[in-house]
Amino acid sequence: MFRKTFWRHTVSDVVHLHQDQALSTTIFILKEFGPTGFLLKEEGESKKFKVCLGNPHTCSCLTYVKERDLCKHICWVLIRKFRLPRDHEYCLQLGLVDRQISEMLQGVHSPRSPHLEDPPTPVLTEEDGCVKQKEVEAEDVCPICQEDLMGKRLPVTYCRYGCGNNVHISCMKVWADHQARSDPDIMVKCPLCREAFEPMKVLLDQVKNAASLLTTAERERQDKHLGVLCNGCKACPVTGKCFKCVVCSYYHLCEACFQDHCHPQHPFAFRAKRSQRWVSLRHSARQKSGDLQEWDPQSTEDQDSVVRSERVPEQIVKSLLPVEVRQGSKLLKPGQQCRLCLKSFCLGQQVKHLPCHHKFHADCADAWLLQSNSCPLDRQVIYNPLTWQRSGKQLAPKCGPGSSTHSQQKLMDQLFIPGQGLQLGPSHAPLPPPVPLPKEPAANGTHEPPLKAETRTTRRSLALALRSKTAGPSPGGTASRESARAGTRRGCPRPPGRAASPGASG
Repeated sequence: MFRKTFWRHTVSDVVHLHQDQALSTTIFILKEFGPTGFLLKEEGESKKFKVCLGNPHTCSCLTYVKERDLCKHICWVLIRKFRLPRDHEYCLQLGLVDRQISEMLQGVHSPRSPHLEDPPTPVLTEEDGCVKQKEVEAEDVCPICQEDLMGKRLPVTYCRYGCGNNVHISCMKVWADHQARSDPDIMVKCPLCREAFEPMKVLLDQVKNAASLLTTAERERQDKHLGVLCNGCKACPVTGKCFKCVVCSYYHLCEACFQDHCHPQHPFAFRAKRSQRWVSLRHSARQKSGDLQEWDPQSTEDQDSVVRSERVPEQIVKSLLPVEVRQGSKLLKPGQQCRLCLKSFCLGQQVKHLPCHHKFHADCADAWLLQSNSCPLDRQVIYNPLTWQRSGKQLAPKCGPGSSTHSQQKLMDQLFIPGQGLQLGPSHAPLPPPVPLPKEPAANGTHEPPLKAETRTTRRSLALALRSKTAGPSPGGTASRESARAGTRRGCPRPPGRAASPGASG
C-alpha cells in the first residue's frame, strides 16, 4: 500500500517529549472502535479524545490539530496498549500501512504478549455461582489503564460472571461512569468479555473501602525520601537528592552534607526520587575543593545491588507482631486486600502492619522485608538504627546510677502543691520554722527516698502552723478555734506515735 507519510529514522525532540508525557500520565480506555480506534480520557480530566491508528494516525486533541505530529495520546496507544518499545521504528512514524498495523496487532514486535484473545474457560465456584478469580501474574495489565497490576499494586476487582480477569477498582469506576450506570442495582459490563461484571452497588462499596488502603505517605512528593535520616545533619526525611554510602550499611547523606565532604573515605550512590534506582558515583567525582563536579554514573547493570544489600534484620521482622483477622473486622469488607499479592483478607489469616500503616498478609510482608528495606508501595525505609530507636521500637537503655535521683526530682516537681490556697487568720504568734526530721531507716537498711521525708516535713509544718494559729488570741473566739481544730483533723492528720499537744485539746 502506498505510504502517505515519509519514513522517520530518528526521534525528534517533540516526539520524545510526548513519549515522556505519555509514560507519566494515567490514561483510561473508555471505548474501542475496532482494533485501532480508542476513546481515551486522562486521569483528573473530563474531556475525552478519540485516537485512530492508520495511514496517518489521528487524534482529536488540540496538540495534534496544531502540530500534526504524534501527540501523547497516540504515543500512549503505541507504547502502552500495543506494548511497543519507545525506541521502536513504528513509534516514530506519523502513520503505518496495513501490513505494519497487522504485525503490531499480532504482537510481533512487542517484548511480551498482551492478554490472550481467547482466555480459558473460567471455573465456577460452588458457593454463589460466581466465577473464580484468576491469579494475578507478573505480566498482567489492567485492560482500562494498561498499567501492570503488580507494578502499581492498586486494589483490584474481577469479572464475577464472565472471564474472571482482574481490573483496577478505580479504573472500573471510571468505566462504569462512562456507561452512565448510576442505578446501584444495574449490572456493570466487563470491558474484556462484555459479560456481566458485578452489580454497581458492589463496585461502589469496593471503591469506598479501597480508598482507606491509600495512606498519606503515598501522596507525599517523590523527592521526599521517607524514613531516611541524614547521618550528617540528622534531617529526616531527606529532601531532594539522597546519597547512600555503598560500603556502610544504613548510611545516608543529604545533598548539603555530601557537598561538605562528609564521609569522604567511601564511594556513594544517589537518587533524586525515592521510586528511582540508585546510580553509583565514581570516587573521583568527589573533589576536595569547590562544589561537586559532574556526576559520572557507572553502568546500571549492578545498580540494584546497592538496594538489595540492605534488608530488614530478621529480629526486626519478628518484632512486627501479626494480628489475626477476626469476625467483624474491617479487613473483611469488599475492596480490602493485601496489595502485595492483590488477594482479599480472609477470616483467621495473620496480618502485619508496617510503620507506614500499610497492611499485608504476614507471609507476604515477611517475604518482602527479608529481601528489601522499604515498603513496596510508598518506598518508605522500614529499618534504620537511628530512626528505629528514636521511634521507640527498640528497648530503651537501662537507667544509670543518676537516673533514679532525676526521676524522683521530676516526680517532686509534679507533686509540689503551692500554698496560695491557704488563708490563715491573723495571729500574734510567729510561725515556727519547719522541723527537719531524720531519715528513718527502711526494712532493708537503706534510708527512705528524699521524696517521702520532704513530704512528711511539709505536712508537719502545716499542722504546727494551724496549731499555733489556734493557740494565739484571735477575733473569732471559740468558733475560730473549733474551725481550726476541725481543719487540723481533716486536712493535716497527726503523725503516728506523736502525742497530742495540750493546747490543742479541748
